[in-house]
Amino acid sequence: MSRFSKVLLIAAVVTMVGAGAVMAQTVITTEVKQGTVVHVYGNNLVVKMADGTTKEFDVQEGFMFDIDGVPTAVKDLKPGTMLTSEVKVTEEVHVVQTEEIRKGKVVRTVGQTVIIRRENGEIVKFHEVPEDIVLTSNGKPVTLWDLREGMNVTATIVSTREEIVDERQVEVAGTAPKAAPKPAPAPAPKPVPYTAPALPSTGSQLPLVGLTGLLMIVIGLGIGIIRRF
Repeated sequence: MSRFSKVLLIAAVVTMVGAGAVMAQTVITTEVKQGTVVHVYGNNLVVKMADGTTKEFDVQEGFMFDIDGVPTAVKDLKPGTMLTSEVKVTEEVHVVQTEEIRKGKVVRTVGQTVIIRRENGEIVKFHEVPEDIVLTSNGKPVTLWDLREGMNVTATIVSTREEIVDERQVEVAGTAPKAAPKPAPAPAPKPVPYTAPALPSTGSQLPLVGLTGLLMIVIGLGIGIIRRF
């Protein structure tokens, strides 16, 4: 603990008087990541990152992806969709000053050593109290060398700390996978022309001629018989 911090412990009751941000610094960083959708279930999104690793993301309800210029919910993402996320982080560093008032009663002083009785009755000894410590007694400013036994004193403490407030803006755009072209229909089979079977090489038209002659004889006999009657 520093010398000044020891002096600030002079009192037992701590009353916050005021606090305010006296300075703000803004830092903006942007991070871009790319990946390909592997699987989607519910609000969970599994993505294969550009470096080959696979990560799972729990997408906030209502978040929309910009896919080919169209707002798209996580449940409508298709495997193979290429995603590019841009995370913009705005950080504001606030330097805050806090003022406190501590009270006590002087029991004894020896050089830069001060013994104080706090309001709860506890007695505390402080060594090497800095000469420029700001003290008041009965509403009037006093120095370390003005302190006397039985004197009620008040120390005003001003402490400084930094607070970082960040805001994240996430935008994710992507390109949907292209649909595979439909295969062309197979051409209809061409009709096969009918070809009459060829007669065997041993075949001839002689039986047909004999049959025709026999038929003529039968007809001739029939006509002769009819004439007789």
